[in-house]
Amino acid sequence: MKVSEKSNGAVQSTSERRDEAVLKLSSNGLTGNTSKTSKTEEVTEKNETKTGQPYNEPKQTDTPKEALQIPKPVLNLEATLKVVDDLHRRSIQRDNLLNRIHQLEAFEIAQIEEGDELETNHFQGCQLIISDDKGRKFITQTAGLIKLVSDFIHSACLEKLSEIEAHIVFPRA
Repeated sequence: MKVSEKSNGAVQSTSERRDEAVLKLSSNGLTGNTSKTSKTEEVTEKNETKTGQPYNEPKQTDTPKEALQIPKPVLNLEATLKVVDDLHRRSIQRDNLLNRIHQLEAFEIAQIEEGDELETNHFQGCQLIISDDKGRKFITQTAGLIKLVSDFIHSACLEKLSEIEAHIVFPRA
């Protein structure tokens, strides 16, 4: 019987194939006086620990451990100062984002406290103004639109903050 017929197309592990080969050899009489059941018991005992759990032999790697260790480059003064400047720049960006997030949250809290309890949107009565350096303006007082813009700014700032914080790491020396 072929392996694919026996396993219905399932992939067998190496130990299962080894066990199957031992059983096949013992059933053909190629192993000598050893019976089929005793050979199976020997294979089972070999692959199990004293607790009855299957024993998986550790995989051996072809490469020595010394080859796996990559030498770490030593930073000279210029490279160290460059890393420090980059970390300082990211720290300033982080502080600016935190300030922007806190301003937006404080504004929303103030609007909620001062707003009418019956209103569903606390941005009722607010005005959103977008202007460019040529004096053109976009002005809206739509509370739903202002809430969407506020939520978008808040989530974008939090996303950018987590991205910046992920890159603030000290290089390993």
